[in-house]
Amino acid sequence: MVELAEIPPTLSAAAHGPEALRRERLRMAGACLLGAGFGASILPFFAVGAALGPMMLEFDWTAGQVRLAYGLMMWAGALGVWPMGVLVDRLGARPVAVGAAGAIGLVSLLLPLVHEFCQLGILIGVLGVLGAAGLAYTRTIASLFGGRRGLALGALAAEASVLGMLAPLAMGRLVSEGGWRGAFTVVGVAMLALAPILYVGLTGRRTPPGRPRWTPPRASPETGMTALQAIRQPAFWIIVAAGLATALMGSGVLASFGAAIGDKGFAQTAVFRAAPITLMAALAGAICSGAVLDRSRSPRVAGAAYLATAFTYLLWWLATPGFGGEPMLIAGLAIGAFAFTAQLPLVAYFFSRYFGLTSFATVCGVQACLQAVCVALAGPALARGLGLIGDYHLMLEVGIGAQILAALLYLLLPPYRYAAIGEGDADDPDPPRTMAPVRSQ
Repeated sequence: MVELAEIPPTLSAAAHGPEALRRERLRMAGACLLGAGFGASILPFFAVGAALGPMMLEFDWTAGQVRLAYGLMMWAGALGVWPMGVLVDRLGARPVAVGAAGAIGLVSLLLPLVHEFCQLGILIGVLGVLGAAGLAYTRTIASLFGGRRGLALGALAAEASVLGMLAPLAMGRLVSEGGWRGAFTVVGVAMLALAPILYVGLTGRRTPPGRPRWTPPRASPETGMTALQAIRQPAFWIIVAAGLATALMGSGVLASFGAAIGDKGFAQTAVFRAAPITLMAALAGAICSGAVLDRSRSPRVAGAAYLATAFTYLLWWLATPGFGGEPMLIAGLAIGAFAFTAQLPLVAYFFSRYFGLTSFATVCGVQACLQAVCVALAGPALARGLGLIGDYHLMLEVGIGAQILAALLYLLLPPYRYAAIGEGDADDPDPPRTMAPVRSQ
């Protein structure tokens, strides 16, 4: 069995027809959504977050130890995403996704047996590394879809953002009703049950009899660059710089938001009342961003997402109970949710269009590792420095500048190098044969 993402359109479509290929592709996309939502990092990570408090009380651990444990998981995930991307590109998405889901299940079942802090640190460190296997789903989605790649990546990002909002509530409820041991047991059993579903769901059709087994092509001008070639391109560092500029300040702005609106005179309940609107805006942001990427021939449209975020910061800067009041605050939350999630599909889509799919997961892993490490090291210090000044307005002003800088950086990007053609694309009656380079715009 081989992954559909590894079957050229000429072979698979000729053997089974475009309708059968569409069904196979949608089945694999559904498996990716299921795996990304429950089999990568969202549920296990939030289960750890909900369980650390009760574990601290039971084992008489200090708050510093709990912060250290959670930090170990985050650092393990940040440093593990690069090698995980290499594994996805070399072994394929299915072995990595299935193996990670099974391993997460086993680690989750071991966590209820923890009695020492060192045991906890080791297990959740492993959990952090395994959570980086979410790259397998992004790689599969990027391979399966061509003309609708942006929309597919947007759907994947929308699911992650919505589950990221709902998972803390679900895990908190599970821990409060079943205890932290029960919560980890439920998560572990769910992950083990998910592994065979992913094994079947991420499997393409067999190679027709008499046809040679197809293997992924090596790096070439038609299929994509190696990771080393990609990171030598100016486009890679422009995208990395834009992400760093926004992530560094975004983490500080969001971390201080709750205290800041209280200082402005708003009630914290205003945020909770805006939750349904924020949730819908977050869904719409990622989906609309992906759809726009598919229809646009220029990467410069990405600047709109960053300018929308800058406008969000401006609304938060202006809003007071006497000026704009709660409606302006809620409007800022809704626009912010839309703009934040609109940025999520950008990096993966641009990497597929500039560097191809040969080393796609590795390149994404390098970018994610660089951004996570830089934000982890510099983000808290920057936010703390601005916080010591005691002026949230200054933090928002710097954040507005960072978003505008990111939008300007995207103006420097050259035309796309590779056409958006999925290896399993069957949207067109006569699909293109390769990811041919784009010569001009």
